[in-house]
Amino acid sequence: MSSSPVFRTSHLPQTPLYQRFDERTSFEERVAMSYRRARAIAKEYALTAHDTLHLTPKFWELHTDNIHALDSGAITLLTIQYNLAAGTLAPFAEKRPELRPLMDRIMRFDVSAQYLLTEVGHGLDAPNLETTATLLPNGEFDLHTPNPRACKFMPPTGPFGSIPRVAIVFARLMVNGENRGVRPFVVALGDGKQMCKGVSAKLLPQRGGLKFVDHAVTSFNHVRLPSTAILGSLAKPADLRATFIAAIWRVSVGSLALATLGIPFLSVNTYVAARYSLRRTTTGPDGVQVPIMSFRTQQLPIMHAIAQIEVMKAHKQVAIELYRDTSLDPRVRSGVAAAAKASMTEHTCTSLALLSERLGANGVFEHNGVMQSELTMRGIRIAEGDVLVLSIRLANELLLGRYELPKSRHPECLLARHEEGLFAGCRALLASVGWNHRHESLSRLLLPLCLPLVRAIGHRMGYEAALDLGVDKPLLDLYEAGVVLADSGWYVEHAGLSQTEQHKMEDVAVTAAMAHLEEYLAKNRAEPFVANNPILSQETFDSFLGSLVVFSGNAEQALIPSPPSRPAALQVEARL
Repeated sequence: MSSSPVFRTSHLPQTPLYQRFDERTSFEERVAMSYRRARAIAKEYALTAHDTLHLTPKFWELHTDNIHALDSGAITLLTIQYNLAAGTLAPFAEKRPELRPLMDRIMRFDVSAQYLLTEVGHGLDAPNLETTATLLPNGEFDLHTPNPRACKFMPPTGPFGSIPRVAIVFARLMVNGENRGVRPFVVALGDGKQMCKGVSAKLLPQRGGLKFVDHAVTSFNHVRLPSTAILGSLAKPADLRATFIAAIWRVSVGSLALATLGIPFLSVNTYVAARYSLRRTTTGPDGVQVPIMSFRTQQLPIMHAIAQIEVMKAHKQVAIELYRDTSLDPRVRSGVAAAAKASMTEHTCTSLALLSERLGANGVFEHNGVMQSELTMRGIRIAEGDVLVLSIRLANELLLGRYELPKSRHPECLLARHEEGLFAGCRALLASVGWNHRHESLSRLLLPLCLPLVRAIGHRMGYEAALDLGVDKPLLDLYEAGVVLADSGWYVEHAGLSQTEQHKMEDVAVTAAMAHLEEYLAKNRAEPFVANNPILSQETFDSFLGSLVVFSGNAEQALIPSPPSRPAALQVEARL
């Protein structure tokens, strides 16, 4: 595959926006900085409503920009803004001129747009949310949170960043006491300094690892909305659930878009780990200093991550093509996104954890970014469709034959055989209970197999995409070896590969890939994004230490009592 393009944001890490915070910087200023960074990135991309609605290459490019490895708070705001909020509003704005000025303000990031779907008591159970929007006799709506369980959880809605706040709020449409299903409504939340009348936001504690964002619990106390606030029809649909799924269609887009964030997270953090490992030395038995990168234990997580990056780039390309193909069954498109999310987020979380360990004590500090990226990716596994729940739904529907994902183009390869083997095992369980997918035993035996099955689909699709798009053979072989070792027992039992043979596959692939390390690092265009990382050279680390707050003083403590002094007469006698 060809080198990645130069990123639109490559110059931003050198600007004041991305300089390291003074540890005494206030919470409010840190949150405001997340918004300023998000708006700076938005300006570089200048997305249009067309980009958002039709999922153009620029939309996907935004989600794979290396800048996001430096501030996960900014991409949190950006993906909510452009995928969820703008994406939901865009098809209505095409047909309703009165919505277009707001749409333009959202696309320019002149307002912060949020997406309020899940509630304190309704996460995966969102179709049963309790927030109500009651149609009034004059055509307006009364938006209300009837109880604490119905508070919206956890989008950023506070009066921070000095930017007006709006939201797409999902609520039950109530007409004459009748529940007509969930609809999205356009709601003003605040002016950037205070909340709108009737809207309350309780600030949540900060998420582990995430740069500062004002996540909150939001409620509405009989907020009056104009008749134009509703997005959709007042009529009661024939199928309430189908209408709900259609209304939240951007969540499925987010499953794939957020999965691709693994590419910049791994690209930048792998570059940091590699450069650190090449310059950090230890003393060998002969007294000679050797770089820690010379040890296989250091090479393995770094080279596996590089292989995963290249495969994920190929997987992203193929998955986006399939997802944008509107001739496909929507369930198939969502399934492609779910499989990509299951495999990509697994690779990213696993590799970032290993890279953090290989940085030693340096790996646990926030300023080096690795652990921050890992914790952010854990959140991504839950956001826009919990990976486990997506996998359970997809696996069951595939096993019951309701639809099929694209078939393997290389059915003889090891990863395709693995996928088919897991399918066969799951089908055997279903057959043993007469294909009754609600049988009590399946909740114990089949549910735990759903995520590994969907991950295996993602592994196979990624590998085949990389094979077809010409990823370098050493990296392709190393990716294959890594997936094999992740389920070693299956390959011993069903593919006739002993553990010794599996480790030999890995060893041969790592040796071949190490010869191209510098080439692979350069392809990911990570260097501009690590300019402020202090551990990449001794000079930058010395400068970093010199910038830290110093505590000193003149205190004294006697920790061990001094021996008692001997009388002078005894000292004279002793000398005599």
